[in-house]
Amino acid sequence: MRLFRLGALALATAILAVPAHAGEAAKPSVIPTADLATVAARGAEIYAFDQAAWHSTDAMVARKLPRESMRAIRGWVVEPAGDLLTVTYYGLNGASPYAIYVADYRDGKVVGDRVPEPAGDRSLSAQAVRMAAAHDVAVAQPFGACVERPFNTVTLPPRPGSGIIPVYLLTPMLQRDAYPFGGHHEVDVGSDGRLLATRDFSKSCVVLDSPADTKGLWITHLLDPHPTEMHVYLSLWSRQPVFVGTPDDAVWSVNGTRIEKVGVKKGGAKKK
Repeated sequence: MRLFRLGALALATAILAVPAHAGEAAKPSVIPTADLATVAARGAEIYAFDQAAWHSTDAMVARKLPRESMRAIRGWVVEPAGDLLTVTYYGLNGASPYAIYVADYRDGKVVGDRVPEPAGDRSLSAQAVRMAAAHDVAVAQPFGACVERPFNTVTLPPRPGSGIIPVYLLTPMLQRDAYPFGGHHEVDVGSDGRLLATRDFSKSCVVLDSPADTKGLWITHLLDPHPTEMHVYLSLWSRQPVFVGTPDDAVWSVNGTRIEKVGVKKGGAKKK
């Protein structure tokens, strides 16, 4: 399981410059609760992109790039390309992103990677440029952190129809098999690069230890009428069911992307 990303990469993402759009945008609205089909699909997408970032980070560290290259990294974006997820770690030349390291991820491993030559073509795709800008808008938002580490980020491609780019800021794991259920946020950035809406997925910082009996993780969630994409993501990440108590005293089972109501809430679940 992934712990927080270490060293120069974490340092670089912690000192991101504030993009111009962040200060100009009006107060964002609150992102509404998605329907269950969207929740399941979005949670799986977040997990896949996060896994691609994790494994490609390890591959990049193994490459032993020059220190100045690692320090120049300002973020990363993941783009689907057929059966691959292509992860591009980028720096900024003024406001323009350029590729520092690129990896192709499939079926749980990096299947190819490259370090673009400084004198060669280091440009990003038009979509990746937009995603990088959205990432920088998101990390500039004043969310309170649950741990003294930078957020792990997942920037999804523009949504069909709306062009909105969702960016997820995820609290990293600091201890093996102790899963952070609090401290996750979503930021939606419009097709014009401006901040549209945000949401918190919890009211507090909650970490759940993986039980020895592996029957699942239990959590009370009071902000939505049913589980969210974070519960799907955390079920996939922990590889076990997550049982979610909601405000109507229902209990939901989230087993990967399978979400179903299973009964009445039991006492003793931790609130979030």
